[in-house]
Amino acid sequence: MESARDKRTGEKVEAEDLWLLDDIDTSGYVCWGCGIEMYPSAWQKGSKKRPSFNKMPGKEHINCDADAESTVVKQGQKKSVRHLLDTAPGLMPAGLKLIEKRPVVDPDATGGENKSSSTRSASSTSGEGHAPARQSRRPVNAIRQICRAFIHFPYDRSMSLNIPGINADSYMTVFKKLKDPIQSYPDRRVFYSQLLWQKFEQDENRIIIPLSGEWTKDESGKPKPSRSYKLHVEWGNWSKAKRTMLLNELETVQEEAKEAVKKKAKERAQIFFIGEQHADNPEIFYVTDYRVICAIMGHFTR
Repeated sequence: MESARDKRTGEKVEAEDLWLLDDIDTSGYVCWGCGIEMYPSAWQKGSKKRPSFNKMPGKEHINCDADAESTVVKQGQKKSVRHLLDTAPGLMPAGLKLIEKRPVVDPDATGGENKSSSTRSASSTSGEGHAPARQSRRPVNAIRQICRAFIHFPYDRSMSLNIPGINADSYMTVFKKLKDPIQSYPDRRVFYSQLLWQKFEQDENRIIIPLSGEWTKDESGKPKPSRSYKLHVEWGNWSKAKRTMLLNELETVQEEAKEAVKKKAKERAQIFFIGEQHADNPEIFYVTDYRVICAIMGHFTR
């Protein structure tokens, strides 16, 4: 599963958020749908796999909305499932609401247990530690869930999406693919492009991510990038954990993409971001906030 609920804070935690943490409480998570225990995997440093949450051996989900997500996603690849998405808060987020989160300690915890294993916002509701009642769609604090929804539910992109600073109001109009040839994009959007397999340039101030762009053929007739978009992530004021999180995600998705090619799968590594294009050089985009960039394996069916 891509997310679970922290036992102590009651917050829903994305598996990739585990990359932000120095210490992981492996027994501190439960299914957000039915409350059975979940354990995190592949979060360790050096792992080439994306983190995830898994049910404990011998445990099964019980009347669980979270367990049913995979079925809804499969259906959504073939037809509209809007009647299900309207009451599934995590599957098709209503928008983006950037709120800085801070660590919270369970007041009942003592001694070494006082370390928070995730983060929560100041506006969290009561009833923490339990599976929530069914809710309507809601905004999220980073774009990853929004981008997954864009990939998972191609027949429901007419659904509303509110992102501050973007003058568009649906999944279909908010997202914009970077196209060949290199060109200017005057309107702010959630841009996306295929990630190239080239190495990243990085220093203390930024990491430069090579994206798709214009292609030519080499002497053997194989396609190769001749001129590409480049995403400059200005991370000079980020914490070490946030830098590591982004780098882990980029390296992991590159490995996932290589495996997909070996298996002749259709998925490819996609970069999504909200950024500013250079005024004089349309090849370059800039991102400054770790919450508005993500790397996901995906195949666009339409």
